[in-house]
Amino acid sequence: MQLPLAAFLEQVLATAQAGLTYSKDPFDIARFEALRAATVALIASQSELAPEAIGDWIALDSGYPTPKLDVRAFIQNDAGHLLLVQERCDGLWTLPGGWCDIGDSPAGAVVREVVEETGLACRAVQLLALFDKLKHPHPPQLPHAHKAFFLCEVTGGALLTETNETQGAAYFPIDDLPPLSRHRVVASQLRTLHAHLREGRRDTLFD
Repeated sequence: MQLPLAAFLEQVLATAQAGLTYSKDPFDIARFEALRAATVALIASQSELAPEAIGDWIALDSGYPTPKLDVRAFIQNDAGHLLLVQERCDGLWTLPGGWCDIGDSPAGAVVREVVEETGLACRAVQLLALFDKLKHPHPPQLPHAHKAFFLCEVTGGALLTETNETQGAAYFPIDDLPPLSRHRVVASQLRTLHAHLREGRRDTLFD
C-alpha cells in the first residue's frame, strides 16, 4: 500500500472502532461493523496480508483507538559504533527493542528488550526522541505507532550472537550501516540521533 492510502485506511478503521465502542443503536453498530469489514477487505486486496491476519490484529485492540508504543535502545561502544540486532523474521537489522507490554514503563520495556535480544544488561539514561512513525520514511504498515528512542548504557552481561528473536548482534559505524529493517527503524533516524548525541544535546526530539 502507498502511504496516503495506508494512513487513510487506518483512520477509517479507527473511526469504526470508536463507533463500535460508543454506539448503542444496533443499526449504527451494524454499520460500523460493515465499514470495518469492507476496510479489512480493501487492505487485504492491496497487500500480502490475509483478511484473517488483519482481523486478528484488529481484535487485539478495543476501546478508543490510540497508537501503539514501540521502544528502541540506542547503544554505542567506546568507538562510537552503534549496536544493531539482526531480526529472524526478515534477516534485516535494527536497534534492539519492540512493543511496550502491559505493565511496562517505556524505559523498563527497552531495558527488557535489550536483555532479551542481545544478552546485555543496561539502563536507560536519556529519552532521545519520540517520533510519529507516519512522519518518517517507514514503509506503510499497520498499526499506527509512536517510537521512543532511549540512550542506554551497558551495565553488564555478554553480547549474544543469537537469541530466540534475533540471529545476530554487532556494532556498526554510523556511516557503514547494514541493510535495515525499515518497518522498525530507518537510516535517517539513526543519523539524526547520532548527530544529536555528538552535539551533546539533552533535549528530546519529537515528531
